[in-house]
Amino acid sequence: MLGTKTRSKISKHRSTILPLQDITPADDAFHGSPKRVATEWWYFDAIFDNNYSVHIGFPTFSRKKLGLAVPNIHIYKDGKLVAETRNRYLFRNFKTSKELPVVKLFNTTIIDFDQDKYKNNGEWVYHIKFKKNDNAIDLTFFGITKGWKIVTDQESWAVALPKASVTGEIIVNGKRMNVNGIGYHDHNWNYSLLSILNYGTGWYWGKLISDSFNLVWVNIVKSPKRSEILAIASKDSNGFFNIDPENIYFKIEKFTQINKRKIPSCFKLQIEDVVKDIPIKIDARMELKNIHYSTAFFTHYWRYHTNTSGFISIGNKKEQMNKIHIMEYMTLK
Repeated sequence: MLGTKTRSKISKHRSTILPLQDITPADDAFHGSPKRVATEWWYFDAIFDNNYSVHIGFPTFSRKKLGLAVPNIHIYKDGKLVAETRNRYLFRNFKTSKELPVVKLFNTTIIDFDQDKYKNNGEWVYHIKFKKNDNAIDLTFFGITKGWKIVTDQESWAVALPKASVTGEIIVNGKRMNVNGIGYHDHNWNYSLLSILNYGTGWYWGKLISDSFNLVWVNIVKSPKRSEILAIASKDSNGFFNIDPENIYFKIEKFTQINKRKIPSCFKLQIEDVVKDIPIKIDARMELKNIHYSTAFFTHYWRYHTNTSGFISIGNKKEQMNKIHIMEYMTLK
């Protein structure tokens, strides 16, 4: 997740707009790291209409041909973690591509991009399949909104599916169920120790979804008095809008005590901008419903399920948000 410098606390931000680019399937393929040990990952999540939700992560830690692949799945019911799998594999068991988003372990495909649908209709469709013990997922992500990327000389971020319809099957502790819902997918690469020095203390990241709009946002905390923020709004099947950070207001409204740590529990996000001559206005409040805490190496990570209220307005159309959303908070502290 990337951003630009601001001089303010986590509230009103002043910074420049980072350029967005269209993406190709190669942007969501494996990039690798020839210079230093770096982290690269594919991230998928989905919220289903039966109150279940999932996160599917496939991070790698590598330099050249050496490293680890660490696939993990988290399944939630009403925002509470009910099943998880996490395994580490040597790079010799990990197969991928530099041209297409394809991931295999022991020659079994986990992430598969539908080349035929892309070639024939320009559609972005992924099949995700993974099983471990009594838990499994077999899901199809069908892109609804246009993807984009931000590429720098250091870290890069491609959001292939800002919003997707998701169908398929999950198995939770041996219980099999068909599911339908809304999902998201992105891909980050070239994150290393230098990224930590550049980024500071952590980030907040999330999405907002209404019937035909969505917003992807991230706020990177550089220090207690400085942060970087960006937000990209989308209309279904109709491109994206890069919001001027000066027109974004982000505020933490409440805190709570969890695992002996004081963490944010309620957020306010407001936007009022005009992009490509189209007025965009967003007013959202995200309040903690349930939270999943984990730690890896020197980071602390919280995945939130939030009760979200408010609206998204693009052009002359306004849509309400009264939904559960997934967001995250990561810190090095």
